[in-house]
Amino acid sequence: MSIVTETPDSPTATGPSREQLEIEDALVYPTGFKRGLVIFSILLCVVFVGLDMTIVAVAVPSLSNQFKQLNDIGWYSASYQLVASCFIFFFARLYTVFPMKTIFLVSMFLFELGSLLCTVAPTSATFILGRAIAGLGSSGIQTGSIVLLTSQLPVHKRPFWTGLVGAGSNIAMVIAPLIGGVLIDAFSWRACFGINLPIGAIASGFVAYAFQMPANPPHEAGLPVVEKFKRLDILGTLVFVPAIVCLLIGLQWGGIKYGWTNARIIVLLVFFPVLIGVFAFMQHRKKEDATLPPRIMTQRSILAGAWYNACSNGILAVTEYYMSIYFQGVRGFSATKSGAMGLPLFAGMAVTALMAGAGTTWMGYYYPFMLISSVLTPIASGLLTTIEYDDTLVKIILLMTFLGAGVGLGLQAPVFAVQTVLPDKDIATGVAITGFTGLLASALFVSVSAVLFQSRLAIEVERYAPGTDRSIFDHGGLVDAREQIGPVRLGAVLSGYDEAVIQTLYIPVALASLSILASVAMERRSVKKTQ
Repeated sequence: MSIVTETPDSPTATGPSREQLEIEDALVYPTGFKRGLVIFSILLCVVFVGLDMTIVAVAVPSLSNQFKQLNDIGWYSASYQLVASCFIFFFARLYTVFPMKTIFLVSMFLFELGSLLCTVAPTSATFILGRAIAGLGSSGIQTGSIVLLTSQLPVHKRPFWTGLVGAGSNIAMVIAPLIGGVLIDAFSWRACFGINLPIGAIASGFVAYAFQMPANPPHEAGLPVVEKFKRLDILGTLVFVPAIVCLLIGLQWGGIKYGWTNARIIVLLVFFPVLIGVFAFMQHRKKEDATLPPRIMTQRSILAGAWYNACSNGILAVTEYYMSIYFQGVRGFSATKSGAMGLPLFAGMAVTALMAGAGTTWMGYYYPFMLISSVLTPIASGLLTTIEYDDTLVKIILLMTFLGAGVGLGLQAPVFAVQTVLPDKDIATGVAITGFTGLLASALFVSVSAVLFQSRLAIEVERYAPGTDRSIFDHGGLVDAREQIGPVRLGAVLSGYDEAVIQTLYIPVALASLSILASVAMERRSVKKTQ
């Protein structure tokens, strides 16, 4: 057996690069109780971020009833994803320049502050602000979790622990709808966000006490303060953030608040490519000091992982959002039962993600699981569009389990790819790139799906139940509207309601089909140190 020494760009490279192995030899990693406490804290962090990502879906009907703002439902998730998307690269640079422990704890504080605002929010606008601040914190936590984990473990041990962290996040997403439903029925929707506060406090305390950097790290902490801020590429961030904001606000408002030909929408959608073009030019000029160094951004596995992550996250975000609306709005389930009905999707995903992680550790390759996922997921997502408002629950449970299993097979592959093809000093940026595309896709497709759903709701309800007052959905909320419709027209209205949900679920079908491009493009690298 011999150590693989091909360069990262070599077409025959199958394992970690020469640079990775040289850095690995120079590092002395932490051991013992404190390292275990840090890894446990990372698991806690990904658990409460995972809870926060999916718990909002089961709370949407309650939020619409509380605030009476149907047009805001897309923003309850999109505001979180929007801010997290905008600042994830900025946090990646922070982790490469400043002490990672400090940046991680600041991210935790921001997340907790946002959760507190959501918990006490008196208005829909305040709630959206809280979600945005929590999203800002989560962008630092998601990148930081992998960066901190990498700093505690040698390369050959990372796949197992990375898989375990991914499983922790998946399990959190599995139980979030059920926990959310129980909290809503027992207390109120506010408890869904208040639950983050004690978990975050415990994790922050453990990291503050136990985290230690490895000896001889390739870190830039000794740079002068002025040089550190120069390397943050603040100007690039100031261009990048409004670009993403223009895109998502334009999509959120287009066709609902304003027509697509309205000057506001046109200006927003024109500004997006202009600003992105300026940002790309700045990155090209700054090279290694850029937010996104071109050599990382153009790496084949990073691009493939980013595309794949975008498809996977878009599928999950839209499916969980509108299946929750289906269960509570169309079927009339309680929040608890709706949460329980969402379990099969994430349970299937968690089980196959663990299987794929174990399989990758055993044979060293992650791309076969991506390929299988790209075949099964479009089939499962397409079958989910066949449900009707009076279908048996057994059929729905089986279809959602099938979809979750398909997505879960390839879910961790982009992270494995980042840790395999990049040296440690670039992992924060690589994780940020794949994480950004996932966050952006979630925000983008939740916004797009909200536009599609609200337009189809008006059309389909009118088609199935002509003469129904559309305003009852705006003023009464998605659940309370059932009581205002009355028993005579209820069946026809629910058929239209169901059709609007089903047509929205065609978005995940398209995304699942597009994921095959990433699976084929991914490099055939091994996570093992030796061949």
